[in-house]
Amino acid sequence: VEGANILTRNLMIFGQGAVRSHPYMLKEMLALADEDEKKGLDAFDKAIWRHLGHAFATAGRAFVRGWSGGRIGPAPDGAAMPGYWKQLSRHAAAFALLADFALLTLGGALKRKEMISARLGDVLAELYLLGAVLKRFETEGRREEDRPIVDYVMRQGQGRMAAAFAGVLDNMPARWAAYLVRLLAFPVGVPAPMPSDELTNAVAETLMKDTPQRDRLTPDIYLGEGHTEHPLKDLEQAFKLVTAAASIEKKMREEHVDDPQVARGKGIISAAEFEQLAEAKAAADRVVAVDAFP
Repeated sequence: VEGANILTRNLMIFGQGAVRSHPYMLKEMLALADEDEKKGLDAFDKAIWRHLGHAFATAGRAFVRGWSGGRIGPAPDGAAMPGYWKQLSRHAAAFALLADFALLTLGGALKRKEMISARLGDVLAELYLLGAVLKRFETEGRREEDRPIVDYVMRQGQGRMAAAFAGVLDNMPARWAAYLVRLLAFPVGVPAPMPSDELTNAVAETLMKDTPQRDRLTPDIYLGEGHTEHPLKDLEQAFKLVTAAASIEKKMREEHVDDPQVARGKGIISAAEFEQLAEAKAAADRVVAVDAFP
């Protein structure tokens, strides 16, 4: 597609995606464009009535899931985290309802309301990504060590969705439509759970350790393979060396010694540990060094 990448978020994800994925909208548009007027009218009548039925069903789902706080809603049988699945179902129903109202009230003007279209695209993207997170957790065996990470990602994603929902509802030109969607889908406001500091710290600690779990969660990240020198390769090497030397530094701190030379002289660390610290420091210095000047 020609143009800046921002067009993807502002126009394409929702603007084009809604037309292509909506069960009836494309059929209605094709019917209106049909050169055979009678055939087109018949096709449009069928599509519009089905669209209306779909809209009422969507409103019903949004109402039930919204007023129950997401407690009533579908979740895969035997899911390890059914609460998150139900919240996604709630948000999906609210998104479908809001999308229908946005298309109904804005029509062709939607492409000029790029901020509204972008926020709707944000909701759609978060629904996809958070569903993928839950699916991966199930597929990889529901590992308990991964639960804090799933909790963190789900809370972050739901918070971003809440901000996007609120942004659309606060800025919809048709205020009656925004009010109706709030009444049906968000009777007590848009829920915006965010990770606690404790959870954030737990996830950070997990990712700052050189463990099989970290490697399993990041298998496809490019780290400069095939290059003798590469910033990401240097960063990963420094990470491994620094984390491996952490226990040596802890030993020095317990003896209230900061200088490795002094620690070596006092016998706090061995010659091999001294060399290990030096290698880790050199790798860290390489990563943070400024090697380009304007």
